[in-house]
Amino acid sequence: MVLAAKRKYKKSLNSEPASKQAKKDRQSKKHQSSSDEEDENESAFGGNTGFSEEEENGDWESNSDDSDNEDKLESTKIKTTKATEDDLISGELEGLKETAELYKSNIFKLEIDELLTEINVNYDKHKALQKALHHLKAIFDGIPDGKQLKLHEFAQDMLKKNKIVTPFPDPQPTKEALHSFAFQKPTAIHIVGGYGLKSIAKSKSAFNVDVAVEMPNSIFQEKDYANYRYHHKRACYLAVLAKAIRSANKKFNVEYSTMNGDARRPILLVKASGDKSDVDFSKTKCVIRILPSVNADVFPIHRLAPGKSCIKPAEATPHYNASLLMDTSYTGNLAFLYQHSKTSPEFKNAILLARTWLHQRFHNTNIGFTPFVFAMLMAYLMQGNKDGTGKKLSASHSSYQLLRGTLDFIATHDFTTTPVFLGESEKSEFSAVEFQAHYDVAIVDPSGTLNLTATMTTSGLAQLQHEAKLAMTYFNDPTDRFEPLFLKHVNDAKFKFDNVVRIPFEAEAPVEAFDEAAKADYYSYLPWFVTRMSDVLKRGLTNRVDLIAVQHTDANASWALNEKIQQQDQVTVTVGLLLNSDNAPRLVDQGPDSSNDEAVAEFRQFWGNKSELRRFKDGAIVESVVWQTQGYENRSLIVQKIVLYLLQLHLHVEASQLIYWAGQLYGYLNLAKHVPENLFSPELKTSGFHPVMQAYQQFSKQLRQVDDALPLLINNVYPAHANLRYASVTLPHPVDFNNMVQYPTTTRYFDAIDVVVQIERSTKFPDDLAVLQKVKHAFYLKMSEELKTRFDVDSVVVDDVREKNPLAIRGYLDVYYFGYLFRCHICLEQEATLLEKIVDAKTTTKLNKALATEALDKYKYQLRYKQTHTFYVQAMCAKYTAYSSTVRLAKRWFGAHLLSPHVSDEMVELLVAHVFLESQPWVAPVSTFAAFARVLGLLASWDWQTTPLIVDIEGELTTKDREEIVSQFNQHRRTNPQMSVGAMTIATAKDHSGHRWTTKKPARAIAARIQALARASVQVMEEATSTQDIKRVFVTPMQDYPVVLDLDIEHCTRYYQNMHPEAKYLKPSYGVAELGDKPYAQLDPVQDFIADIEQVYGSTVMVFHNKYGGDKLALVWNPTVATPMQWKVNAGYNSVPVDMNKNGFLKPAKGQSDISKFIAPNFAAILAEIERLGRDGILKQQQQE
Repeated sequence: MVLAAKRKYKKSLNSEPASKQAKKDRQSKKHQSSSDEEDENESAFGGNTGFSEEEENGDWESNSDDSDNEDKLESTKIKTTKATEDDLISGELEGLKETAELYKSNIFKLEIDELLTEINVNYDKHKALQKALHHLKAIFDGIPDGKQLKLHEFAQDMLKKNKIVTPFPDPQPTKEALHSFAFQKPTAIHIVGGYGLKSIAKSKSAFNVDVAVEMPNSIFQEKDYANYRYHHKRACYLAVLAKAIRSANKKFNVEYSTMNGDARRPILLVKASGDKSDVDFSKTKCVIRILPSVNADVFPIHRLAPGKSCIKPAEATPHYNASLLMDTSYTGNLAFLYQHSKTSPEFKNAILLARTWLHQRFHNTNIGFTPFVFAMLMAYLMQGNKDGTGKKLSASHSSYQLLRGTLDFIATHDFTTTPVFLGESEKSEFSAVEFQAHYDVAIVDPSGTLNLTATMTTSGLAQLQHEAKLAMTYFNDPTDRFEPLFLKHVNDAKFKFDNVVRIPFEAEAPVEAFDEAAKADYYSYLPWFVTRMSDVLKRGLTNRVDLIAVQHTDANASWALNEKIQQQDQVTVTVGLLLNSDNAPRLVDQGPDSSNDEAVAEFRQFWGNKSELRRFKDGAIVESVVWQTQGYENRSLIVQKIVLYLLQLHLHVEASQLIYWAGQLYGYLNLAKHVPENLFSPELKTSGFHPVMQAYQQFSKQLRQVDDALPLLINNVYPAHANLRYASVTLPHPVDFNNMVQYPTTTRYFDAIDVVVQIERSTKFPDDLAVLQKVKHAFYLKMSEELKTRFDVDSVVVDDVREKNPLAIRGYLDVYYFGYLFRCHICLEQEATLLEKIVDAKTTTKLNKALATEALDKYKYQLRYKQTHTFYVQAMCAKYTAYSSTVRLAKRWFGAHLLSPHVSDEMVELLVAHVFLESQPWVAPVSTFAAFARVLGLLASWDWQTTPLIVDIEGELTTKDREEIVSQFNQHRRTNPQMSVGAMTIATAKDHSGHRWTTKKPARAIAARIQALARASVQVMEEATSTQDIKRVFVTPMQDYPVVLDLDIEHCTRYYQNMHPEAKYLKPSYGVAELGDKPYAQLDPVQDFIADIEQVYGSTVMVFHNKYGGDKLALVWNPTVATPMQWKVNAGYNSVPVDMNKNGFLKPAKGQSDISKFIAPNFAAILAEIERLGRDGILKQQQQE
């Protein structure tokens, strides 16, 4: 949709412009036409639209400051003379200016127009629905009056004769109750709600068509508002309507449901039967809801004020009173909205946008704020208060401005202290003080009596305002954020929240606080439970969290007419928490001073036995709650401890009854229990990366101190390794270099930690690269000597003989430093300058140019790119507490799926950075669980074939830079459609091409594999109901590989990093004598074996392995190479001649008299060669399909 809008925008720039005046006239005519159409449809429904004659004729006081001017513009005559070129240019500029004033940008306007086109409902195609509505009206008008029966007798009679259960709310009427009911015809029937206003938006689910059936006042008595009498008679009336629909014919399917989950307000759902009759509206994809209503004057209105009690022993029943008042408000509130839709041409479109925005955030979630309430609030902002304040919107505003203005008001208004009144009642019982005292949120309707948000909790308001604030940041962002605003589904708990609690709800209340007074006001234990939980968690968590989202969905959405409403025991209450990164790991919650007895008693009552009196360093003696724990992982779970404790204390919910998603993934970052603790201390879980960082800081300090013995000074020492950017999968552990004999072979691997030593520039350096390498070697020798002399630090100067390129950097200094090995690489800028001269020189031979290019690339990656990347990743870790653990977990995931040979560490780190830096439509994650889920979601949804991933890890990207990146990407895809280079493009401010870390790997086939695995992992996380289910995320399907080779575990030096190692391979008896007592940095025979395979058979076979202790090696034959080709010399692989058989398939050409002209890879021979290469200590056995 977004791309379509952008294409439409580009096309519009070349189209003939229209004048602003003509545009207004067309809008006016369109508005007038749609109004006439609405009036025609409304009059067709028996004239019962819910509006008075004055309302129908538009007899409303205008609320627009521009109404007079608009009338003048309407009467202005448009000149019909031929437009000149200047006129056209002027008109185009005028149109662009108008768009800029009314919308965020031209493209944003077209995106909104495209969205409105897609979600607008074509009411002209609803002829079957119109007939169905007429049919229902005829049925209701034809119902005869009933005889007077006591309520329980009526229910018995209805069940016995018609098999229809009367949907009484609890408490149901008793046999002793003397109140009676006799049905009478409806006073009026109105189409209300969104369909009545023509503001329905298309969605995947069926939309509602609300029909309000007004019950006559004569069936009620003066005091029927009390003790559920109204609700009981309402249920009887609904049962009669259900009987009438079912008895008239079998063209409809009828079920019971509730209005917004309120059991006191049952309704009827009328669904199409699909019989293809003239009233079969199944193609309309809607549901007709029958809503019993009543006139506002049926009861003394002051008796239903927020502070009044209609049920004893409650002192006040504000929610009960609101449930009754809501049945009186349908037509009046619709008329209020209808007035504003007449005065504002874009009002309905703004409602459509609001519906879409709300649907993407709160679909299937009842927070007490509906599109109807949004529309009422928007109308209030257009109207303002009686005193002239509060008006923030104009009738002339565009749909975008109306939506934005309303969201801004929602985001910034303090609803808890300042209720919103669309109208005011003269009665003192409906004052602002009363509404504020009895409701969490108050938005009062035009009558001044009904709180439209009576069911909204503080949690619901917090969720709404949180999303509104996010929307405002998207509106203000110079980058186009249309997609997260309107197109992305936001309310997926495991992606959205840092901590998620799932509580299977039990209908039986175990809490004493849900007493008779509470039962009088709340229709069931569920809404009370949700409200109470919101209050408890808000008080207990304080500023540890930025948002507490308590949500629930009603499992009993509808039920059959012959069934009773089921208990709400299938409902799951979900609590989502957004953690505050600064305050969530706090160890102590301080309470009141010990001298304040009343506050201390209240604090102790809330916290129970967790409360204790403590003295602090500043001398304060206060009540406190202390959460004793250490280490990042444990401290990140303090919020979980608090939630579990408070739920058990105040709501009697045990930890065994719920599922808390927070720390389930930490186990995959730690070494297994079988790993010897005498070699790998478990204390690292607490200290984390602190030991290696401390060692590095001390080492770099000492290294700079020896530069007085060098010919040139050391400018700086830069970290350039995953261990020094908090990004290694397992925590860097110190190694006892003097006692290596105690380490079995399966635990002998340790990292060589790269550092870059920057030497100051000098004009005395030689211009010969070979001589320059010798100079660097001399520097290494001198540094080694000084480290030993001054600090007794052992080191070794290494000349990398494996480097065959004579122009490339080679050699380094390995320093054994307090259990860690730091590998020093000297960086001389002159080296890069010399290589660049060779590459640029026209006299350079082709061979030397290739060697110099290769050497220059190695120089840049080793000495520039890695250290700058490390710097920015360190900054990410400092800014986002969960980034480090998420990166480590993501690398573990790639390894678990045998993708280690195909993705670089830096690529994974950038992928994870994108989740934090481009967190839309959510905020940046604070927990590892949420961040990792989003990484999987990113990999599952990223359209890598047509879209680059832009990661602003440097914080320097401008809008122009982003456009340039996209332009470069598109150009590259056009020139390289086969995606042999940069299949996955990850661009940054320093790398607009996006190929720095993904040039050759992952290949196109691997990228597709990554996405398929990510999608499967996301599905596992969505379906997971226990910690055990999460394990499947890290299990890869081995049946997908044609060849799987078992490694000889005894010689796998990284086996101790395996997630589930066998204990016998980690005992000292394995491989001690084989490697002796010498330390070997980065000794990994399996990785060397893989490098050999890729070097020899790189174009023929793809190798899969988990470098983090994996014991399998999988092979996949490259499908592009498997295609037969014409025989030639130096084909590049072991080949076999092939011919076509009778079935059209290729077969080896054995026994053929003629020599074949085609060859294909000899996979059997290649596999045999690979097995021979790994025979000595690498491979154990093989399995072939």
